[in-house]
Amino acid sequence: MSITDPTFLAFSELQRADYRRALPQRLAQIELLWNQVLNYESAVQALAALERCAHSLTGSGSTFGFAGMGRAARELELAVHLLVHAACALTCAARTEVSQAIELLQRSLIDERAIRGITS
Repeated sequence: MSITDPTFLAFSELQRADYRRALPQRLAQIELLWNQVLNYESAVQALAALERCAHSLTGSGSTFGFAGMGRAARELELAVHLLVHAACALTCAARTEVSQAIELLQRSLIDERAIRGITS
């Protein structure tokens, strides 16, 4: 099967549509995890899960046609990585950096959806 095969192209489009539909839920999960961190609710586990979520979007964003979102997810991943692996304190500056990275990620999805004319 080649990449120009109609069956493959239809399958790829279905995969992209499924991915696109799942993005709002994935962003909601990121927000939930960040709120857990800010409220000191299993903060260590929440930070690790947040890093995994961001990493997943980093890699999959470009694959499914959301390159801007993938870049924004990478910024979030890097900000959280420092907190997880460098044992940095959750300072005001760190909170601001991660919060801004999450906002950028949210805006990037809105921008990419607007470019494609997607309403749902």
